[in-house]
Amino acid sequence: MSLFENISLAIHGLVANKMRSLLTMLGIIIGIGSVIAITSVGNAMTNEVNETMTSFGVTNISVMLSPKDKQSYAEYVDDDMFTDEDIEKMKTKFSDQIRGIGLSKNAGGGEITHKHKDYKVNVSGVNEDYEIIDDINISKGRFISEKDRIRSKKVAVISEKLASSLFSAVQNPLGSQIKVDLNDKLETFTVIGVFEEPETSALIQRNDTQTTFYIPVTTAKELADEKDGYGSFMVNAKPGTNCTALALDIQNYFNQGIYAANNRFEVYSESLESMISQAQTMMGTISLAIAVIAGISLLVGGIGVMNIMLVSVTERTREIGVRKALGAKNSAIRAQFIVESMIICLIGGVFGILFGAGLGSIGGMLLKQPVSPTLSSITVAVGFSMAIGIFFGFYPANKAAKLDPIEALRYE
Repeated sequence: MSLFENISLAIHGLVANKMRSLLTMLGIIIGIGSVIAITSVGNAMTNEVNETMTSFGVTNISVMLSPKDKQSYAEYVDDDMFTDEDIEKMKTKFSDQIRGIGLSKNAGGGEITHKHKDYKVNVSGVNEDYEIIDDINISKGRFISEKDRIRSKKVAVISEKLASSLFSAVQNPLGSQIKVDLNDKLETFTVIGVFEEPETSALIQRNDTQTTFYIPVTTAKELADEKDGYGSFMVNAKPGTNCTALALDIQNYFNQGIYAANNRFEVYSESLESMISQAQTMMGTISLAIAVIAGISLLVGGIGVMNIMLVSVTERTREIGVRKALGAKNSAIRAQFIVESMIICLIGGVFGILFGAGLGSIGGMLLKQPVSPTLSSITVAVGFSMAIGIFFGFYPANKAAKLDPIEALRYE
């Protein structure tokens, strides 16, 4: 019997027993669909995490103080913190690799009252290099300058969202004064710039009720009455720099120099490049683990295929006996039942791909990300379903092939 005849017989058998065939395929459909959906959504989530973290600046390096006694966190004192002189010396040391140093101080949450409405702002003190650190796009005016920082000016760079709330379309916010209720004091700032709102991420949502209000870092320290030093700062590396290596060099520079005699703190630095790599590895591991769990349903589906094929062998025992009596070889009988098993799994795999694509699309809508099954996942799914058909169909097929023709003809 040719392969075409075996396929034709298999399809005829499926059509003749529609409900049984559907129930048999159900495990394969659910298993393949789950794997397709999980891998598709997993890839979308990985891409989203990569895009989000990259938007923070892939060439950025975070440098921070870490307590040597991990069990009890030590409070900073003046001798512990990075000073402007320490940071400037480090910048000079690695001047061929460093593009800018980002300094920041959180002055707290403020509130602006305008026309009987309150607007919440997060007052963040920054230096002039913070513009490149956080990839801030100025739409009007300018960003904080070195002169603003040195003179501790009360100037501010506000978001487009806040500007549209406080000023009409025909008003120019630049040069306008804004009163902010900050730390129970009413502070007045002059607007020198307006920045574009960054795009929101489905995984990392920003607070829609509060916008950032940038002021000079020295002004923020005065308003918050904080110490002169810094517990952390950001480094932006020049293009082409090995950020992971530079992060390690900066860490060693401080730990083997200024902080060598510090018994409370040591310096830890990490590049965003390495953090993205760690995030990719973590997301890949999670997706793989969930896919393996979902793949267990494929095993259950395969057992269901084996079970129904054994039933089919029992029901067609006389047919097998007749065919063997007419000279059919064991290999022909075996091939017929293996092909039937493969057809069941192949059709189940196709429906599973459609089911998985549908589930993935729903997940994509929730994540606000386009999700589509990859060619590799479809190929693996179809190949795996065929392999299941061969593996779980072999035992019933082999049992049918070994039937004694005389006993088979006597079977009722």
